[in-house]
Amino acid sequence: MRKVILYYKYINIKEPLLLKDSEIRICEKLNLKGRIIISKEGINGTLSGDKKDIEEYKKNLLSQEQFKDIVFKESFSRIDVFPKLLVKIRDEIVSLKQNIDINGKDKRGEYISPEDFHSIIEREDENVIILDARNSYESYIGKFKGAITPDIDNFRDFPKVIDILKKYKNKKIVMYCTGGVRCEKASSLLRNNGFKDVSQLKDGILNYANSYPSDFEGKCYVFDRRIAVEIDPLSKIISVCKHCKIPSDRYINCIYKKCNIQFICCESCDIENQHSCSQNCYSSVFINHFPN
Repeated sequence: MRKVILYYKYINIKEPLLLKDSEIRICEKLNLKGRIIISKEGINGTLSGDKKDIEEYKKNLLSQEQFKDIVFKESFSRIDVFPKLLVKIRDEIVSLKQNIDINGKDKRGEYISPEDFHSIIEREDENVIILDARNSYESYIGKFKGAITPDIDNFRDFPKVIDILKKYKNKKIVMYCTGGVRCEKASSLLRNNGFKDVSQLKDGILNYANSYPSDFEGKCYVFDRRIAVEIDPLSKIISVCKHCKIPSDRYINCIYKKCNIQFICCESCDIENQHSCSQNCYSSVFINHFPN
């Protein structure tokens, strides 16, 4: 059984390259796989490995003064969820491309605890808007009850929904995402655009699931080989197969490389359509390339 951790922290990092080198050394020493993004604004990582090695990694990171209060979201998997280790330096630890000074002048939304978030869901107050800050392919297979789910394919597209959300400016906005990292910037963006009352679920869906799993419908999308993880064992599937429209939460990628779209496909339709998302893609691979 492999342990999987997800974590982030926005903090000014003066020497990203030095941190990158030290992260590579400790991860290679402990045989950990996954992705770590480092920038001058912070760190964002997800790693998997043997439990004892993950615990050693956590101990090492927490021993550093700048990361002593970092929060880890944890889960387990029977498979290796990452093929290798990648540690990269980028301009942002999660890309929004809006020049938000997350560690300075741009104020983030107030943190809201799982307990208070649960109370909001139960009340179903029309003056409170629950907003999903994730991509549409994530919310398609799982979301909180009553949440607004923007139609975006990438977090960089989130600014495009500001105009759509303007009608909610006088309401209380409560945001959530997988682990919390995207909400930090999305909530700042809303505040910069005149939204006064903006909150964000502290540590995201994965932390919330430890206390109130039944509030989440479907599964939670994750960016590793698992693709989706179960939040509530009793939750119904909310997504449907692209071909036959029966309930399914099985994501695959179209076999046609020029398409490669990720889509929901049940096992039967996967076999029948040879991993293709449409007749055009099927034809491009199996008819045009292999004519009779």
